[in-house]
Amino acid sequence: MLKVFGRQKASRSFKEYYLEWFSTLKNNLLPLLRRSIAGESPAILSSHVEMLHQHFQSYYHALDAAAASDPTQLLSQDWRNSLEKPLLWLADLHPFLFTNLVRSFLHQQSPSDTDQKNPRRHLPLPFPDRPWQVALAWSNSSDFLTACMDQIECRLRHIVPTLSDRLKSAESAFVECVVGDWFQCWEEQNIAGAKVAVGADVKAHLEEVVSVVLYANRVRRSVLVRIMSATTVYQAALFFEGLAQFLIGFRDHNLLNALEHH
Repeated sequence: MLKVFGRQKASRSFKEYYLEWFSTLKNNLLPLLRRSIAGESPAILSSHVEMLHQHFQSYYHALDAAAASDPTQLLSQDWRNSLEKPLLWLADLHPFLFTNLVRSFLHQQSPSDTDQKNPRRHLPLPFPDRPWQVALAWSNSSDFLTACMDQIECRLRHIVPTLSDRLKSAESAFVECVVGDWFQCWEEQNIAGAKVAVGADVKAHLEEVVSVVLYANRVRRSVLVRIMSATTVYQAALFFEGLAQFLIGFRDHNLLNALEHH
């Protein structure tokens, strides 16, 4: 096992874990969910929704472990493509992405002013080829769900900039400490002391980076739990299907090539 300033570096990179996790999501869990969405058993659908939910939860626990083991591999994620990187915040997806996806479903089913004035006008079903429970899942959504999204987003508007500022402050303090310690030791011709001082600065900085990433992951896990608790099984199924398809779509080679060569 290698050590990075006192931390053990796992023999398996997080990139390898992510690619395996992504393959399971794409080739196993998403097709399974879609078959249960088209089926007639709410119990089976509920179990498959929970499988997707736990797949994401396990991913963030693995991300915690990777950060604690070797945070440097999360600071520069070379396996992410040019479509994915703008969506990242503190090592993974921005939590606003989760609530924005729910909002998209809610807005899709919100009648316009014209529709409200003409109640006889029927909106087209967003999922016409699926069972009616699924096709109408987001119709007449509860006020509780909307209030829940408002509460989550209010909390995120406070937490996100706080954590971002905390990381920026840590980076500034790290650079200041490294330069100061190195310059002092250089003046004293104390190379051994410089190595010790800079090593201590790096260790302290990485500990702060880990702390921030772990907090960000708790936020992401918490948002997913809140969405699960506020939605029906059919809404949750469509949410996780949309989230999975979103991640898969952003790794589509044809889309990536088209945008990069546009």
